[in-house]
Amino acid sequence: MGSLGDKDVKVDFLVVGAGPAGASLAAFMAQNGLKGIVIARTAGTADTPRAHVFNPFALETLRDIGLEKDAIGHGTHGEMFQSFRWAQSMVGQEYGKVQAWGSHPKSIGDLARATPCPYLDLPQSYLEPILVRYASSNGFQFRFSTKLVSIEEIPGSGESRCTLLDLISQHEYKVRAKYVFGADGSRSKVADILGLKYIVEPRSGTACNVIFEADIGHLIPRERYAGLHSVIPVDFHGMAPLMRLIRPWNQWIFVCNFEEEDTRFKNLTPESPELINLISQAIGDSSVKIKIQRLDPWLVNESVAEKYSVEGRNVFILGDAAHRHPPAHANGSNTCVQDAYNLAWKVAFVAKGLAGPKLLESYSVERQPVGETLVREANQQLQAHVEVWRALGRFAETPEAGAKYIAELSEATPAGDRRRQLLHDALEEKRRECENLGLSMNQWYTSSAVYLGDETGARPALVGDPVVDILISSYPGHRLPHAWLDIATRQKLISTHDLAGHGAFTLFIGHGGEAWRTAAVNIAKATGIPINTYGIGFGLDYIDVYRDWYKSREVGEDGCVLVRPDRFVAWRAKAKVSDCEGKLQQVLDSVLSREGLKS
Repeated sequence: MGSLGDKDVKVDFLVVGAGPAGASLAAFMAQNGLKGIVIARTAGTADTPRAHVFNPFALETLRDIGLEKDAIGHGTHGEMFQSFRWAQSMVGQEYGKVQAWGSHPKSIGDLARATPCPYLDLPQSYLEPILVRYASSNGFQFRFSTKLVSIEEIPGSGESRCTLLDLISQHEYKVRAKYVFGADGSRSKVADILGLKYIVEPRSGTACNVIFEADIGHLIPRERYAGLHSVIPVDFHGMAPLMRLIRPWNQWIFVCNFEEEDTRFKNLTPESPELINLISQAIGDSSVKIKIQRLDPWLVNESVAEKYSVEGRNVFILGDAAHRHPPAHANGSNTCVQDAYNLAWKVAFVAKGLAGPKLLESYSVERQPVGETLVREANQQLQAHVEVWRALGRFAETPEAGAKYIAELSEATPAGDRRRQLLHDALEEKRRECENLGLSMNQWYTSSAVYLGDETGARPALVGDPVVDILISSYPGHRLPHAWLDIATRQKLISTHDLAGHGAFTLFIGHGGEAWRTAAVNIAKATGIPINTYGIGFGLDYIDVYRDWYKSREVGEDGCVLVRPDRFVAWRAKAKVSDCEGKLQQVLDSVLSREGLKS
């Protein structure tokens, strides 16, 4: 960072927003040796838990930069949070329970095949400091209490002049940045200034998080373990609060959803007796001491940007600035982090002169469909949750009618049969949300950053539900298949994912594939493109411990699989060709849009 004249600060990369998207983008760019500034209007990192379920595919990105253990150490994992239950109160009658976030028997098997990482409950207030600490230790400076005022294009330069306001001193100053990233949330100033268009659905209402402390460990036997408890008390007419675990078993969030015109929480404070009474009823034990820390109202937004970038400018949006949706599927912060992981390596390669500017166009092409799918599925699952509430009488005309519907669950009558069937069907649909491995695992890309020129067949078809079931393939554009490897004398299992990433391309070869290794070495030396090559098989660099790489590589022994720095397959060769170096160079030139470097 340096000064330019008397007024401007010059910086290569300016990130607006220090939440999961902005902080992770800074961390991933720092991994690639880049330096820049991150600004945020807030006084510091998140002071409320907000997003919480962290899926294995997001955790894989932290594993790449050495933060997986830190994240696991700060998260809750295992059976304490891996369920979603519906009950009259925390201690009252249970109406239904769904195994969630990797705990269903099928999910356990699919997870083992798909990833080296587990699910975590990692509140945003714990995630953000981990990312900020890494990024700030590796080249990024953070400026909290700083507001973006404006962005102006500097003609002929591709750069932007940004006006920033220090909210403490009220000092205004200008930053000239080569790249600007809007990771500034659902009310994105960057997106607003740039006039980005959104596909918008009608709002689903409002919500309020009530963050409180209550030590109820003595009320939570193992059978009641869950990360989410949907409380359906018979006298909460028109309201079904959610009790969300933050820390076992004394830190919680009481979440209430309302129609937009509902004003029940408008004038409440942490000291309001009626609010404390509501939480006490939800717990079901009036002897429990409740300390409310704060109320955090929010809007249920449903929109996705049509594009995540501005044509002809190095300005991009990511995270909630790009896609805004209900918390169903628990993929909000996960998608923020994965947006950043996709974008960071591309920015690094272009900035270092290893790739042409066109590579950056692939970011929006690849990630916008992911955001659009997430918004659609989150909306659908929000409606599915409504159906559970409906089956349990939340929308009955009176509290007495709601109690009657609950009573029908125990009756040997036609009405009881219908009520039980309604509840069963609604809970079975909720399983799709709680077993949603496919929604994250089955993300695949078709763009200029994926080479399909040597594919003779169509992309493999997924069998089953794309939200729940998974497809493992080395077809270009898919995630790198996970397989456990080790050296022949056995010391420590590592994943194919551990070999890939690290800001470099990775080339996997087998017996008879040494020509590919030689080609990669020569190309890396000539171009500076980082390429790590590993042979998998008996007598090679690593052995295929459980033979999973053999099953999923889908190329011959003398073929190869080329993996991008974000661990997505860029290209594969079914067999050795006559000119391995020429072929590999052709593929890299295409994937990295290197023709833009020659013009």
